[in-house]
Amino acid sequence: MYYRDTNNTNNNSIHIGVLLLRIIIGGIMLFHGISKLHDISFVKIQLVNHALPSIWAYGAYIGEIVAPIVLMLGYRTRFFAMIIALDCLVAIFLVHKSEIFVINPDTGAWAIETLALFLGGAICLCFTGGGKYVLSKKSKWD
Repeated sequence: MYYRDTNNTNNNSIHIGVLLLRIIIGGIMLFHGISKLHDISFVKIQLVNHALPSIWAYGAYIGEIVAPIVLMLGYRTRFFAMIIALDCLVAIFLVHKSEIFVINPDTGAWAIETLALFLGGAICLCFTGGGKYVLSKKSKWD
């Protein structure tokens, strides 16, 4: 059985992989946030429909603009990955809960696979941290 020592600081492949995961999750999530800069009314409507305050819609800016940018930079990676994961869970349960067990008949794909990939990637970063190529390394949230 082959064993790779992940604690070896000379092993850059793992750190590059974590860096790429941060850039991909953060970069793609950022597009979702940018699209909401022009109109956040859809989020407000979903919150009101679930008897929640519409002001919470602005939390989408934190989860989809601020957190992805900070995640890509590698500052407090675990914390901002949790924010993104929470944002994904809110989106699933407010908007996509009827699609959790649905497979798209045209593509054969899971109806919420994009959200699930964001959620899974963010959860992975909660466990791994930001890796070696980050802005901050001294906190438990890195």
